[in-house]
Amino acid sequence: MDEQTIARVYLLESTPEKVVIQIPSTNYQLHLRCPAEPEVSPQGRVRGIIHCNVWKVDLVSPGGAYIEPIYGRPRRVQGRVIGHVDGSNALVVSIRGCPIVADLTDHWVAKEIPTGTLVGLDVYEGASFEPKPLALAGAAAAAPPTVPA
Repeated sequence: MDEQTIARVYLLESTPEKVVIQIPSTNYQLHLRCPAEPEVSPQGRVRGIIHCNVWKVDLVSPGGAYIEPIYGRPRRVQGRVIGHVDGSNALVVSIRGCPIVADLTDHWVAKEIPTGTLVGLDVYEGASFEPKPLALAGAAAAAPPTVPA
């Protein structure tokens, strides 16, 4: 996975089994399974990969990006394809700038759906959030040491 798949969202609630996240500048509150405790920034943000397993793909011509329902587990996701995940049958779909990795069944081949296509996805129960370290932690570790003059 690369930076294109990393969602930067607000953490509203966290339990050992799930998280509730909010996509910035939206009212969406997604209830997602989460295998590990996410690292939270002082502003309440977390980074991670939103995964969902898709059972139906619709190629859509009119309309915009949305997630149904606004509160709860995602059941329908509609957005633009912004990429494909190497080595798997998965699309990366953008909703208001937030990437969602959509794992497709064998009925569809992700690479056959071009980038820029508007797709509607029906999602199985069990969408998840895979936490990633905060960007600042990685940047600080990669910074070269300072040498006194």
